[in-house]
Amino acid sequence: MVKWLYGGKTAEQALAKRFKIFVLVAIGLIAVSKLLYLGGVMPIPNLELILPTLVVIGSLSLYCGNSKSWGRLVKYFGVIALISVYLVDLAFWGPNPIYAFTWSGFIIVWLISMKNKLSAFDRFKKLLYKTTLTAAFGILIFDIWTAFGCWLGWGEKSIAGLIAIYLAQIPFTLYHLASIVFVPPLLGLGKLMMKVRVPVSVAVNVGSGVRTKES
Repeated sequence: MVKWLYGGKTAEQALAKRFKIFVLVAIGLIAVSKLLYLGGVMPIPNLELILPTLVVIGSLSLYCGNSKSWGRLVKYFGVIALISVYLVDLAFWGPNPIYAFTWSGFIIVWLISMKNKLSAFDRFKKLLYKTTLTAAFGILIFDIWTAFGCWLGWGEKSIAGLIAIYLAQIPFTLYHLASIVFVPPLLGLGKLMMKVRVPVSVAVNVGSGVRTKES
C-alpha cells in the first residue's frame, strides 16, 4: 500500500507522485490551519499556516508529471487551496466586506511567491533563506493591505485615522511574523519527499559486465 501510494515504476513517476502528495498535504494544512485558528488552538494571535504554506508551494517548481490537470492544480494552487478557507469563513462568520482584502491579500502573496521559481533540488539552506524572506515580506504586505481594508470599512476617514489603524496593527503583525516558524518544517517535508532512488551508471573496466547501483 505504501509503495503504491508513495512509489512508482520509474524514478520520474515516483517523484511526480510524491510532489502530488505534497501539494495535497499542503491543501489540507491550509484548511486545518484555519480550523485550528478559529478553535483557539493556536497559542498566539495570528499564528497560522496559510501564508507559510502558500509561500513554500508557490516558491518551488514542482514536477507532477505530464498530467494537464495536475499542472493546472499546481499553477492555480493558491486559488484552489484557499477555497477551503473561504468556505470555513462563510460557515463561521458569514459574508463580510473584509474578505475582499484578506482573499486578495492571500492571492498577492501567492503571486509574489511564484516569482521565486526555485528548484526543489537546490540546497536546503538556499531554499530556506529565500522562502523565509518571502514569507516575512508576504506577511508584511498582507497585514498592510488588510489593515487598509479595515480603515476603509470601519476606520475614521482621515490620515490620522489611517495612522491609528496601522499603529494598532503593529502588535498583531509581530505575532503574525512568528508564523515563519512553519517554513522550515514545510520546506523540509518537501525536500524529504523529493528523495527518490534513481539508477546511476558506474564506471567499469573494459571487458567487465555493466552494473548499476541505486543512490
